[in-house]
Amino acid sequence: MTTRQISETIEDIYGFETSEGFISDVTDKILPQIEDWQNRPLDEVYPILFIDAIHYSVRDNGVIRKLAAYVILGINTAGKKEVLTIQVGDNE
Repeated sequence: MTTRQISETIEDIYGFETSEGFISDVTDKILPQIEDWQNRPLDEVYPILFIDAIHYSVRDNGVIRKLAAYVILGINTAGKKEVLTIQVGDNE
């Protein structure tokens, strides 16, 4: 999404305005944390996995379509829960 689209979505959902500059600042601030999470080392074994999808509607070039965010949660051998991945796809 562009900063303008994010700003419009926040206004649509939450009813308040945010500037594109604010969205850009927040994005720049959290990108290093996202990259750290994406590149973190994973355990070799996760004895328990939970796989689920969250469905939502998005507007794409003026057309509303359904997408799914696939979430895989693993429980490692120490019993700690970890979100292993989140992927966006067309359907479940």
